[in-house]
Parts: sequence; C-alpha cells; structure tokens
Amino acid sequence: MSVVTLISLILLSLGFAGAEECTMYAAVGKNKVIDHGLELLGQSFHLRWTHDSKIVYDTRKNTEPKPQTTPNGSLLLTNLQLNNTGSYQVTIYDNMGKLVLDKTTRLCVLLPVFKPRLTHTCTDASVSLRCDVANSVDVNVVWSHNRQTLPGSTDKTLTITKAMLKPVDRYVCTVSNKASEEKSDDVNPECTEDSSSTVLLFGMKLWLMVAILAGGGGLLLILIVITLVCVCQSRRRRASRIKEEEEMRLAPLTQPTRQASLHHHPHKSQSRTRPKNRTPSQATQNSRPLPLPRSPQPEPDDAPPIPIPRRTGPRNHRS
Repeated sequence: MSVVTLISLILLSLGFAGAEECTMYAAVGKNKVIDHGLELLGQSFHLRWTHDSKIVYDTRKNTEPKPQTTPNGSLLLTNLQLNNTGSYQVTIYDNMGKLVLDKTTRLCVLLPVFKPRLTHTCTDASVSLRCDVANSVDVNVVWSHNRQTLPGSTDKTLTITKAMLKPVDRYVCTVSNKASEEKSDDVNPECTEDSSSTVLLFGMKLWLMVAILAGGGGLLLILIVITLVCVCQSRRRRASRIKEEEEMRLAPLTQPTRQASLHHHPHKSQSRTRPKNRTPSQATQNSRPLPLPRSPQPEPDDAPPIPIPRRTGPRNHRS
C-alpha cells in the first residue's frame, strides 16, 4: 500500500511540474527583458542566467551565443520565437562567493493577435456589431462605446437597439491575449431606412430581382412577337403556294372549253371586237376607201322606153 501511495505522489508531483504556470508572457517577434529585481550598478558580482538548466549567460565564462543584458544584469531577449519559451533562472554571487539571489521566471511566447475588423448589420429593430479576428484562439474581446469600456460585453458580437443608437456614437472592439493586444477602427453604425428594411427575394435585393425579371419578361415578349410574325408569314406563303398549285392543275381542264366556245361562235367574237357606229373619220389606215356615187348619165334620144312594172294588186273599179 505504501508503494502505491509513493508512486501516486511521484506522478502527482511530475504532473504539477509539467503544468507549471507562466509568470511572464511575450509575443513572437517582440523583445522582452527578464529582470532579476536587484540594483547591481557599479558593483562586481558573479551573474549567471540559464534557460531550461542550460547556461546562456555567465560573467565568468564564455557562452555562445551570448545574449544581451541590461547595465544592471537583466536578461534581454530580442526577436522572440516559440522555442524561447521556458524557465529562465538567475543566480547572483558576491565577491566572497555567497549566494545573493536565486530566482526562476517562466516565460511563455505566444503568437500575437492581429488587428480585428469591425462590421455591423442592420435589422428591423436592432444593430449587430461583429468583431472578426484571424487567430481567435485564447483571445479576449472587450467592447468600447465612445471610449468607455462596456462591462460584461466579452462576446465577438454586440447587439444594440436602434433606440439606443445615436449619430455621434463610436464603437471599438479590442482583442488581446496574454502577450499582445490590438484595437479595431472606430465604427459609426449608421442604419438608413433602405438598408434596415431591405427586402430580399431569393437571397438578392428586391429591386435587383424586379429589374432582372422585367428584362427577362421584355426579352421573352419580343421573342413571342417575332415567332408569331414568322408563323403568320409562313402560313400566308403556304396558302399562296397551294392556290397557285390548284390553278396550275385546273388550267388544262378549262383550256379546251374556251377553244370550243370560240369555234362555235366566231361571229359573236367578231361582233364583240368590231366597234359600233364607226364614222369615216375613225377608219384605220388598212381599210379600203368606199366608192364614190356615180353622177347620172343623160339618156339618148333613140333610147327605148323604160318598161314600167305592172301592179299585181287588185284594181278598184270605178262605178
């Protein structure tokens, strides 16, 4: 039983050692000074810095690479990277070799937060402000209204009513982690009637959808009119072609009847073509001139008498 208890205590101690909390934070790419807290200016001391039990600076030894220190012996770390995370221990001895200070600092290097982007969306009765940040892991959000922190507002979205909104209001969101902090630009969430009461149809604005539908309807109407015109013209051409074909089929049947009627009534056709009551002045050039009447010739003396024809009618007897 004692062995089990000893093993549990060892594992528990290892767990606490592995979960050592950070006492100092820094962002990647930044500089950081780890101060030991003593005033050593003008004094001679033996100073040593170690990183995870590895000596990184010693006044009595040459260490490569040798980090920089401040005039009082504090450790200066430049252009920090994630591998700089760890425990930094400082030990200071006086000229007699007596230990003056033994201090350990746990440094955690984190990725810096990026500048957030603040946007707003208007609805019928409220305005929603959203604070967007690229690396949102272990990030804290704080809202400010006219440079005054809003207590209790730590979400990435802030909702306010339009009744509370004023034209001079300015909102800012600040994102931070334990190593860095960034603020967004000031935003004045203006909401006009058009933007707040925008009607959407199929995910698009109503006026845009109406314009698209009107344009499509006009184009469809033009296509229908063109189609109807083409159909009417095609029907007219077809009817005309059918009529011409019928006339061509009936032509051989009607031609003999006309010739026979001309043979049976030739004088009728001539009388129809001859003009009536033609005067001599209307004679054509091809017509022959009429013979002139002869003048009466004198009768000779010895000419026999001209016989007088007898009357054949009944005679009336005189009483």
